Amino acid sequence: MDADSVQSMSDFKQQVAATPQYGLKLKFNHVFSDTLVPSERLGGRGEKGIGPSHDRDRKSSPFRGILPQEYIPYYWKVSREGRQVLMDYWYTENGKQIYGAPLGGIGAGTIGRGFAGEFCRYQMKPGIYEYNTVHANQFIVTIKDETGATIFHSLLSTYSRPKNSLASWESVLDPSKCNYTALYPRAWSEYDLSEHGIRLVQRQISPIIPHDYKESSLPCGVFVWTIENVCDKDRQVTLTFTFKNGTGTRKQDAEGICETSAFTQGNARGVSIWQTIADMPCTYCISCRGSSEINLTRCERFDPTGNAKDVAVAVSGQILVQPGTTSQLEFALVWDMPKVHFQKRGKEYYRYYTKYFGKNGDAGPLISDYALNNYEKWERLIDEWQRPILDDADLPDWYKSAIFNELYFIADGGSVWFTMDEHPDLPYDDPRIAYGRYSYLEGHEYRMYSTYDVHFYASHAIANLWPNLQVSIQYDYRDSIELEITEGRKHLYDGKVIPRKIKNSVPHDLGDPAEEPFDLINAYPIHDVSEWRDLNIKFILQVYRDYYTLNHYAQLNAENASKFSSIEFIDKESMYDTYIQDNRTRSNGGNSPVNNKAANRKSASMYINETNGKVYLMDAITYLKAMYPACRLVLERSLEWDKDDDGLIENSKSPDQTYDTWVMDGPSAYCGGLWLASLHCMSTMANLLDQSDDNYRYKAILDKGRASFEEKLWNGAYYRFDAQSSSKNCIMSDQLCGHWYLRASGFDYDVFPKENVRLAMRTIYENNVLQFCGGQLGAVNGYVPSGQPNKNGRPDASTIQGEEVWTGVTYALASTMIHEGMYEEAFQTAGGLYQALSERIGMNFETPEALYAERHYRAIGYMRPLSIWSMQTAWEMKKLRRD
Repeated sequence: MDADSVQSMSDFKQQVAATPQYGLKLKFNHVFSDTLVPSERLGGRGEKGIGPSHDRDRKSSPFRGILPQEYIPYYWKVSREGRQVLMDYWYTENGKQIYGAPLGGIGAGTIGRGFAGEFCRYQMKPGIYEYNTVHANQFIVTIKDETGATIFHSLLSTYSRPKNSLASWESVLDPSKCNYTALYPRAWSEYDLSEHGIRLVQRQISPIIPHDYKESSLPCGVFVWTIENVCDKDRQVTLTFTFKNGTGTRKQDAEGICETSAFTQGNARGVSIWQTIADMPCTYCISCRGSSEINLTRCERFDPTGNAKDVAVAVSGQILVQPGTTSQLEFALVWDMPKVHFQKRGKEYYRYYTKYFGKNGDAGPLISDYALNNYEKWERLIDEWQRPILDDADLPDWYKSAIFNELYFIADGGSVWFTMDEHPDLPYDDPRIAYGRYSYLEGHEYRMYSTYDVHFYASHAIANLWPNLQVSIQYDYRDSIELEITEGRKHLYDGKVIPRKIKNSVPHDLGDPAEEPFDLINAYPIHDVSEWRDLNIKFILQVYRDYYTLNHYAQLNAENASKFSSIEFIDKESMYDTYIQDNRTRSNGGNSPVNNKAANRKSASMYINETNGKVYLMDAITYLKAMYPACRLVLERSLEWDKDDDGLIENSKSPDQTYDTWVMDGPSAYCGGLWLASLHCMSTMANLLDQSDDNYRYKAILDKGRASFEEKLWNGAYYRFDAQSSSKNCIMSDQLCGHWYLRASGFDYDVFPKENVRLAMRTIYENNVLQFCGGQLGAVNGYVPSGQPNKNGRPDASTIQGEEVWTGVTYALASTMIHEGMYEEAFQTAGGLYQALSERIGMNFETPEALYAERHYRAIGYMRPLSIWSMQTAWEMKKLRRD
């Protein structure tokens, strides 16, 4: 390699490692101007809901339309069974205003980080969060001058700690001279210690890499410290990384006997803590990359708090940094928790990363070495993914932070990612054999896996960045449709006892981690979700959107995809029809198909996920064939809700969709629009699969329903909320949700007239956005116009959700605006919301479901805001149309 090439490579590495211009940027001592409190709390904002069971109280109830007298007996019943309720309105979590980018890959647990250096918010038990800052988990710096005298020694965190906790561990940093930047999955902490001759920069890297399923599954983070000597004398700098057992709770820290040991694995030298968390073996490993320039020492065991049950370890790297030069120390944190169970302990699962590093619980040192050897590749791939967006001069600065930082929820949303190759009940051609089972929570406080009405919005991120994980979720839901669970359950909204799962219906969720997810589905206890109008049709819409994404991925993103140099994208041939059949024949000498199920499954797994790192996208038509029968079943079930045979389904005068306190009566803009969109997708899928009878039938229903929709709901300026309820004239910000999904799936105005769409979008922007909080807090869900010239209306206060701003719906609305060429309006709508969250309210990396005009939020750490990735989809489509 010539000198110019070496210099070019060096410059590229510096560019990749440099603190970016964009992202969440805070001083370590930053204080947010607004402090909000939860809206859902007994005795809190909605305490007037406590009283007799009638409509007024139900509407004002603080928690999803449930009256306290119905909720409290349920709460105590679940508590007596030793479980946590899946939506706890008694003890709600307050936003902490401390979080930065969390640590860890997808589906193997995560550890939160604070922007002032905290190690906080642990999700090691699947789907269960512990909001603890563990004060013994620290980085410490020691600086010595040219004579060897210590001139500076301090913790490298500045958050407030209890005085009785680690009292001798002091932070003497000036937090105003320490800066934090988060651009997920990386973060930078900058320390100005120039008065002592040193500047420090820590890069925190998690292996979150689109289309890379091995690296993205790893339970680890890497900390790269750049040490710059800015004085004219030598400086000897020591960085020490300390870490403690458990997750900061007394019960877990005291669980079992911890063992520690030093290890050397390749370039990694570190210490392990062997322990159990909720009866599940877990090993923490901290390590430093060794070299001849580094004096590396390890402490195998110390007691950080004077409590014999607390065990901590440490690793230190010391390096001499000469004047005007820069050196580097690299540390890794790994947690190896390969085999896990949920609270009912009915089944055991292996984390997905065990496909590559083994299931024995001894992989910590191996992953440590792997991380320290590969983090530069991770950073390059992350930079190549993010660079086109960061360099797009037409995108606003706030968006370049939001689009990546909101993605934290893919990993830190209680996600689990399990291997499935040991499940003999799966057929040989099931993609879950290769790509496992992925699921994530509705929210940190709404503890249900892959809640489907919400995943409908969030799935744009997964479908575009890890499409095989979206396929995994869809296969789980497909299999659940014909499932029945006849056990009766009393619903908290109306007291009716209904079977937990009805056949031929899409469930609300895949279960509660405090029970046995994937077996005990439909954990949601409030409504009879088999009567929800949106679940079935959202399945159909996602199937078609996935088909579109898979089928057109190579065409739309050929250049984008090819930059991931370790991955080969193949989506032009059928996985199973061609290669699996070939494998079957060759397995027995070509004489006849092999009947050995294990051999067939092995062939499928080898093809789908080659050991050479190739990644194969699910073939679009194969996927469509696998999903179409289930789509047909749920569409026929939904047809039963068209009582007057006008081509439109009717709502039931109850909260029967994702807005689960907001009553819709008769035809509604939200469910009716989704229904029409699903009919269009069904007729298109039927045509693709040569199902001509279905094609003609669904087109006929669509034509009839489209006429009814316009006649019954269009009022000349927008689609009315519904035809019959007290909110019928409300302007709903989500009224064109069906149209949004059609546009994201490559359609134009096949269902909804272009002029009506444009008028409705303008009406929403002028009312729900601009008339609410000055256009600086997103789009309020419902807005009631005054009906008088030159007079403002008001948010719809008929239900608590009408006066909320839903973060994910606001992003989806902004996406629709981009599709419609309303670029300035789109970025104003979404930007006002994101900037309020990140700059005033401080709910970074715990984005809530809902905000109110004043003082309150609801449901921290929520799934739906991942819909921001639909804005990127719309933006890329817009650029293609322009080009």
